[in-house]
Amino acid sequence: MQEKIEEVRINELTEQIVLKYLAMMNQSTESVACVDIEGLACEYFKQTLLYEAFAEDDPDKDAFTANGIKPLKVRRNRKIESIVFPKDTIVLDRFYQNPSNIISRRYILSHELGHKIYEKIAPGHDVGNYHSIFDTERVYSIDELKEQMSVPESQATRVGCALLMPRFLVENTLYRVTRRKRFNVFGGHQILPEDSIKFKQMADDLGVTFNMLMIRMRRLRLLNYRSIEEYLNIVGLEGGGY
Repeated sequence: MQEKIEEVRINELTEQIVLKYLAMMNQSTESVACVDIEGLACEYFKQTLLYEAFAEDDPDKDAFTANGIKPLKVRRNRKIESIVFPKDTIVLDRFYQNPSNIISRRYILSHELGHKIYEKIAPGHDVGNYHSIFDTERVYSIDELKEQMSVPESQATRVGCALLMPRFLVENTLYRVTRRKRFNVFGGHQILPEDSIKFKQMADDLGVTFNMLMIRMRRLRLLNYRSIEEYLNIVGLEGGGY
């Protein structure tokens, strides 16, 4: 059974990796708005990043971490070829070269780096890994669902998100945008309209989605939970006035 890595261990490890990369590039923690995930992949992890037209039987597969053994089906010159890419190669679908998909590309690449880190600290993980988009309208087989929800995949996602959003960078961004050390959330999920705009700015600055940042801040305990009744009162939905 694959080992699950504790959140505190993931946070400590990924933050040190990002800090070492910044030092390597002669950058300070105050000078960066978001993690250069492609630079981290190529300069720090010494990975070769390639883009190919994926031709796997599973159309949801869109990224691959090569181990030098497991092949990947790609389309070249209108023909499908099964290629064994060298170890230390990350292959992304050409879809991610589109500038409009930059946030998705950052997430997918961080996920693949999550596999590279996980294979170093969890023996037996170096098996060559596909990343697949989860399609809510598709009927998956039991084996496909097991692969989607597997420990290595969930761990790679957690490690990747921690690489994109190390604590120091999230805290710096939070204070720069809001002048606060915690972000107010009412009930479990409600945000004031003016705060929602600030939160979107934070997510844009960090190069992630709104939901990714919310999940990450929850895990970092950077959310200040207040009552839903207070929210209803502030936005004028407490009742009695209709």
